[in-house]
Amino acid sequence: MNLVQKLPIGLALACLMMMSSCSKEDTQTPEPSKSERTDASMRDDGGYIKVLPIFHSTFGPLGSNLYPNGWQRGSSTSSNLIGYPTGSSNFIHLFGNPAWPWESPISPIQDVPNASSFLTISTKAKKTWTEDETSTSKRSSVETTIKNLTPGKLYELTYYTTSSVCAVKQNNLTPTYVSAVVVDWIYSNGTKKNALTMSLKNWKGIWKKQAITFEANEKEQVLNFTAFTDSERTFGYAHIFVDHKSIKEVEPADLP
Repeated sequence: MNLVQKLPIGLALACLMMMSSCSKEDTQTPEPSKSERTDASMRDDGGYIKVLPIFHSTFGPLGSNLYPNGWQRGSSTSSNLIGYPTGSSNFIHLFGNPAWPWESPISPIQDVPNASSFLTISTKAKKTWTEDETSTSKRSSVETTIKNLTPGKLYELTYYTTSSVCAVKQNNLTPTYVSAVVVDWIYSNGTKKNALTMSLKNWKGIWKKQAITFEANEKEQVLNFTAFTDSERTFGYAHIFVDHKSIKEVEPADLP
């Protein structure tokens, strides 16, 4: 076990960020990711090319500050990469690092047997329901841009979320499960609109599938994911998984 593996998560992340280079033995090999066309299109019934909406999947390389194609750390929450890390994890280890195991392995994702990685965000922000904007410095987020939308059209997107506890403490705070994941739209003028607030209190290490139906306001819209705990004395990790082809156009008659 090397020095970085013996350190708490915060110090270990700081050491890793300060290293200017690393050996091939210390570098994790990114898992092969499925190709994802950025010009997704198909022919409609009339034979015309129809451009399809894009909601990037979360298949990608493992590691802190490593993200799948089309995803990045959110800019509307904390920029502290060490205190509130984000990146890609697997079902056994935080950010795929064997030194940071989950207390209990995360369950497989129902109906997605090939899933091997997902996005991870962190938080110690307490959910207040009325003053969440005051806690942006106490949580991190990830975001992606939904593309090829037609303003005025209805769409449905699906994703999965869960929470887990790392066996290694972060900043000496008490590890806990995340209590809620909040999903927001961020528009081109900077305004934000809540898309969904989802409780995870009964979904510890178990994936919860969620669908959001929305009317597009712009051709491209940013979708941001952040998380909350029940106490600022605790620290938690939430996870987001998006499969391929997880967005579709719907008609009002298709809605329940």
